[in-house]
Amino acid sequence: MKPLVDTVFPPIEAGHVPYWRLVLRGCSQLCFQSNELTGVFFLVAVLVASPIAFGYLLVAGIMAPAGRMLMGDKGAVLSTGLTGLNPCLIALALPAFFETGWTNLGMWVVLVVCVAITIVLVRVCLAILPFPTLVLPFLIVFWTLYALAPDLEVLRPIKFGVLAPDTFHPLRAVLLSLGQALFSPSILSGVLFVIGVLVSNWRHAVLAVIGAVIGTAVSYYYRDVDAGSVNLGLYGFNGVLTAVGVFVLCGGKLRLAILGALLATIMTPAIADLGVQTLSAPFFFTTWLMLGLGWLEDTWFDVAQQPTSKTMPTPTLTRRRGRRTVIPATNGD
Repeated sequence: MKPLVDTVFPPIEAGHVPYWRLVLRGCSQLCFQSNELTGVFFLVAVLVASPIAFGYLLVAGIMAPAGRMLMGDKGAVLSTGLTGLNPCLIALALPAFFETGWTNLGMWVVLVVCVAITIVLVRVCLAILPFPTLVLPFLIVFWTLYALAPDLEVLRPIKFGVLAPDTFHPLRAVLLSLGQALFSPSILSGVLFVIGVLVSNWRHAVLAVIGAVIGTAVSYYYRDVDAGSVNLGLYGFNGVLTAVGVFVLCGGKLRLAILGALLATIMTPAIADLGVQTLSAPFFFTTWLMLGLGWLEDTWFDVAQQPTSKTMPTPTLTRRRGRRTVIPATNGD
């Protein structure tokens, strides 16, 4: 069956992806897809929640392939769009945590500088890390920037008010968890996010919803978290990212994806207690944990199947005069 993206967009030759399609693929990597149509849905999902975030995302999406090209990358490295993941994340996080505006030139400069640093940092991490880089460059850049905010006048963190006591709204929480994967706290953004993943891979879309449900249910089960924060999707979106990410990186195993979503949700308040913005850190650490456990299993716990011993013959069944009789196998003797 012909993929929907090849029906909507004109066909291309292998290894010759137009630049505008690299930009869209880079945006789609926000949920580990490589699909231009998914990128369009993600852009629209961000736009309906925050036009300025849409502008920032578009700038990062355009810069990412160009930056890697300047460093000599080409071919498959660029065609997947994976180079856009970390730059697009930092672009979305800036208007989510700092005061921004169309006329705030200082923050536009911050955006360009942060995206450029992130592009370089991705290349460095790829050269020195044994596991996939994932969102580590984004986390390093954002946490550093947030720590420098008191000393830089251009950075004005948004002061989030205390949430009023609220009752638990599971459907709203699940949909906002999906939207928060793009730093877009909007029900419509959550719906567009799922549709965007669905047009690329229906299994990943199902996993994204499962991850949102797990993140929402687990956080509510603990009862010590604020129901308002759960309703905003602040606890569920790491479940979304981890369910899809672990499935992609750990051999397409459903049980590992579900376990990853559980661990990421449990880890969320623990990271918040460290005094840093949680962001997608639970997803990052959980995925590395799953990859590390896989390495340990393959290295130390992969017990080969032992051949059947001659002293323990395998029984076979035969029939004699209407009765079933067990006859030991001779194993060639």
